[in-house]
Amino acid sequence: MDYKEITWTYESATYTLSNGVRYKPDFLLETGEYVEIKGVFNYAHDLPKIQQFKAEFKAEVIVIQEKDLRCLIKSTPFVFEQLRREWKSQAKVRGMDTSGQRNPMYGVTQSESTRAKIAAKAKARFQDPVFRAKFINSDRKRQYHESRKGIKTGPLVERVSLVCKFCGTEFSVTPGMARRKGKQFYSYTCSVNAQHGKTVTTDREIREQVLAFAVSHSEKIFSVKLNRLKPLFEPLYNSIAQQYGIIDIRTVCQTVVGKPCSRKNLLFFLRTYVENVRGTNANSEALELGDKKPLG
Repeated sequence: MDYKEITWTYESATYTLSNGVRYKPDFLLETGEYVEIKGVFNYAHDLPKIQQFKAEFKAEVIVIQEKDLRCLIKSTPFVFEQLRREWKSQAKVRGMDTSGQRNPMYGVTQSESTRAKIAAKAKARFQDPVFRAKFINSDRKRQYHESRKGIKTGPLVERVSLVCKFCGTEFSVTPGMARRKGKQFYSYTCSVNAQHGKTVTTDREIREQVLAFAVSHSEKIFSVKLNRLKPLFEPLYNSIAQQYGIIDIRTVCQTVVGKPCSRKNLLFFLRTYVENVRGTNANSEALELGDKKPLG
């Protein structure tokens, strides 16, 4: 219309017909005529509404379908598909944007009588055997039932109840899961808090126990090979797991060294500690001998 110098504006008003139906044309020309753009014109649904609008508001409505647009555009230098993509990309086009206050139903509250009419029509549709069969046998429902075919629902095996040792919550698991040694907690969070949420006192006790183990096994600490560390530390780990419930070796290493490390790094740390202890004891013995003076 701009190319042919036809003055037009977007129609912003929504008209309410006498039967309660709302109608909103697309454009208003300078001649006072309204333009309705339709991809495919539904004569059964759209035509009565347009005719009623024309009769009640004494207005002319020009209906242009896609085939008509293709004929009109032939005499112009434009390409139909390109213009259609451009038209759809304009999100602020008033004739296409029906969000917020531009929605004809914005702020409209349905009355109880209207709700009753909608419910009555829905019930009447389901009384029709053709509609009911079409609804039940729709592709979406058929695909859903086919996907669920052969799948059992509900509890299939026996369940037993357990009580979480950390938070006290009662939960149900299968008998096989209940027989597992580590299935004592309701969730992973409870398990982590129970095993690793220790106090500073516990950490200090573990550290002292590991250092005492290193001093009492100092010969093995210095003579053990790096590929034989597990037999050396296994009695220590078992003792800590039994006393404090900490079964993760990495937690023990971090408690002693102060950072996550391997058995090898723990061994090097203990060797340094034992050397420091031996050096301190040797210095103390030398001082004691130096303080003693011969008689006479």
